[in-house]
Amino acid sequence: MALRKKSFKAILLTILLGIAVGTVIGGVLQQVLPEGIVRTVLTESLEYSVDMERVDLLVISFGFSFGIKINFISVLMIFVMIQLLKWSW
Repeated sequence: MALRKKSFKAILLTILLGIAVGTVIGGVLQQVLPEGIVRTVLTESLEYSVDMERVDLLVISFGFSFGIKINFISVLMIFVMIQLLKWSW
């Protein structure tokens, strides 16, 4: 079944799940692999975050922020998860 028949929510959830699983696997590999080029390539992360201004009301204060941390394993897991979604019913 093609991806175009899947809902946008399913595709977005699959991508986010791939990023999360890949980041966890990358963290585990960072602890297990010895220092070297392989560890650096697999576990170095790019981090992007957007911090919004904090809203302070007299009784409650809150803020908004968004961040994403992605590494090579995360990109690989996104591809794997998309393939699983593509071939699932």
